[in-house]
Amino acid sequence: MLTYKHFVWDFDGMLFDSYPHTTRAVLRALADGGRTADPEEMYWDLRVSIGYMRRKYRLTDLENQAFYKYERELDEEPITVPYKGIPELLSRIKAAGGHNYLLTNRDEYAGIYLEKYGMAESFTEVVDTTYGFPAKPDPSGMQYLQTKYGFDGDALMLGDRELDIIAGIGGGGDGCFFDEFHRVTETQAKYIVHSIEELETLIFGDEREVEDSD
Repeated sequence: MLTYKHFVWDFDGMLFDSYPHTTRAVLRALADGGRTADPEEMYWDLRVSIGYMRRKYRLTDLENQAFYKYERELDEEPITVPYKGIPELLSRIKAAGGHNYLLTNRDEYAGIYLEKYGMAESFTEVVDTTYGFPAKPDPSGMQYLQTKYGFDGDALMLGDRELDIIAGIGGGGDGCFFDEFHRVTETQAKYIVHSIEELETLIFGDEREVEDSD
């Protein structure tokens, strides 16, 4: 039995293990301009946000253009892939009468990835930057979904960053923080999970325990 009816997903680091690919894209863009950066530091900077990375490294317009060019090379190693078990989990939610939504700070390429891996049919709606909403943590995208689909205390926002949680709460939902590296010390999320298996336990209300952040 589903513990919620509406599940609002983040893309990077939640549905897809995308940060290695994005890290490589930034490093290539910097190299084009004769610059270097520590790969591990870059990885964790990107997990804060792309905006944070841009500000920290002061990317030029040319570097930004190169970054987005390389980031869109879907078959460039390391390839962005869904986390193991995610496609099946999304399908299971839909089959049980639940609804999946994507709320991402990415552009339309998020939808291209969903199509590539056969996941698009599991989603009721994909809200990306083409909708024109401010980036998360602004709750406008979540509020749009809440108004359109009538969320009433039965929506869960799932993401790997606090900005996802803040947006979800601001739009009337609860938050679930995907903390795969056990790095979270403080969060507004109602739940913290460390694996897709734990997440499935939470979503379907299994008897196994899931950490409550309170």
